[in-house]
Amino acid sequence: MSWIPAVSKDQASPEVKRIYDFLGENWGFVPNYFLALGRDPQLLQDQVNLFTHVMFEQRALPKQIKEQVALVVSGINLSNYCLAAHLEILGRMGIEKSVSRKLALDYKSAPVEPKVMELFRFADKLTRHPADIEKPDVDRLREAGWDDAAILETVLVVSLYACANRFSAGIGLIADF
Repeated sequence: MSWIPAVSKDQASPEVKRIYDFLGENWGFVPNYFLALGRDPQLLQDQVNLFTHVMFEQRALPKQIKEQVALVVSGINLSNYCLAAHLEILGRMGIEKSVSRKLALDYKSAPVEPKVMELFRFADKLTRHPADIEKPDVDRLREAGWDDAAILETVLVVSLYACANRFSAGIGLIADF
């Protein structure tokens, strides 16, 4: 599973079991990512809350676009774990595998609306060159039709997957999709 042993449901404290049950009920299973956090109930709960609130709640961006941004970022970062996860999630959302593969490997060739492509370009720059982000980058998103709430949410998704990609690589997580 990983280089650091995960905490199975059988090994988990009652508090961690409750969180695992929530994940199982709402996500259909408990991803290895969260099993790896099972040693620390508060950290596990915080991560579940963050992922739930950013990725699964309908806010400024549709869930499908957030998943696509996560896939683009994970592709840039070559995150085996997150690539597998988001390819699977997008497939469950009805996105064709050929489109998802393009998003993962060469998002610039993916057949998406120009407005969405601007989000991907921004996500690319924020992932590869975060210190180079400037106001004109945000202005381009506004010109493409995105409001401040959507821009903020995009930054959150990119940031969340910078963390998730590094975490999964750093402990050697194996994809569970």
